[in-house]
Amino acid sequence: MPGFYGADIGQLRALAKTMAQHSDKVGALSTELGQLLSRAPWEGRDAVAFRADWLSEHRPTLQRVAAGLRDQAQELTRNADQQDRASAGAAGSGGSGKPDSNPPGDPGPLDPDRPDVDVPGDVREDPDAGDPGDIRQGQIGDCWLLAGIGSVAQTLEREDKLDEFLAEHMRPVGDPATQWVVTLHEDGEPVEVTVEAKSTDGGVRGEDGEPSWLSIYERAAAEHRGGSYDDIDGGFSHEAMELMTGRSADKDGELDLAEIEDKLAGGQAVSVGTEDTKDDDFDWVWESDEVNRTDVVPNHAYVVVEVKTNDDGEKVVVLANPWGPSGGFMSGDDDRKAGTLELTEDEYKENFDSVYSVDTK
Repeated sequence: MPGFYGADIGQLRALAKTMAQHSDKVGALSTELGQLLSRAPWEGRDAVAFRADWLSEHRPTLQRVAAGLRDQAQELTRNADQQDRASAGAAGSGGSGKPDSNPPGDPGPLDPDRPDVDVPGDVREDPDAGDPGDIRQGQIGDCWLLAGIGSVAQTLEREDKLDEFLAEHMRPVGDPATQWVVTLHEDGEPVEVTVEAKSTDGGVRGEDGEPSWLSIYERAAAEHRGGSYDDIDGGFSHEAMELMTGRSADKDGELDLAEIEDKLAGGQAVSVGTEDTKDDDFDWVWESDEVNRTDVVPNHAYVVVEVKTNDDGEKVVVLANPWGPSGGFMSGDDDRKAGTLELTEDEYKENFDSVYSVDTK
């Protein structure tokens, strides 16, 4: 229209969601075709040649398409967020230099037939807030978020700074709290996100099965990234670290355990990602045969708890699965996935290929 400059924020978010959904479909198609091909009773020279073409050309092409759609979806979401902040700034915020708190929009429940669950009390007082074993990922594919935030919380707890951090980054509204204002970060700048003191049924829980401070963080992340829990279904742990701390986080490929140990010793929070069928800059499309152990979840993020020397004198890395210490099962897979892993250097490198870290000092 004449004189219009900017964007329709609602349409940008709707387009971003549609692109993300089609990205998921292309990724799922790649996975399904790969599984069908691997199980097909076809042997001989032609079969070998066809499978080689699939692995070297056709599957990577589908993955690049999926990655491109996902990247564009994320870019549209960022543009919508920027437009939203720009519009809020134009309306005036008192000149504080800090982005306005967004109006409570709240992501809808995962299942409309299962209403949101109240998150009672002051969740900042959770005595297990920094314990990776207190994370129970629900039905959302946000291991990247929970592993990233969990690794930061663990590191802050070890430095005796977690209580202070949560007090500064989570503010209750009402007594008892009916809403929470969570300070997240976008491009290093603080952004206040207001959400109801609720969690979706099927969201993250604590070890006792009850909603926790992470339930509020999960809700705030969903609201900030697009307004739906679908918007946090897939991502990278370094993004979660930056979202939580506002500091630039690193995404590395395969590192030696000694290098990971140095990061931990330097006060960095560290999480790692398992092998999958991704491009180097995209890690959500997977096939189960990409990991070497049956107790490891493919295309999954874990919190690095520590690197130590075991009783046999070998250096090992201890990893916490966001599913919780008891682990669990993947759909259609009879092998239990471990909740805690203790891996030697070789075992680690056979199953993991990404390291995410951020300085918390």
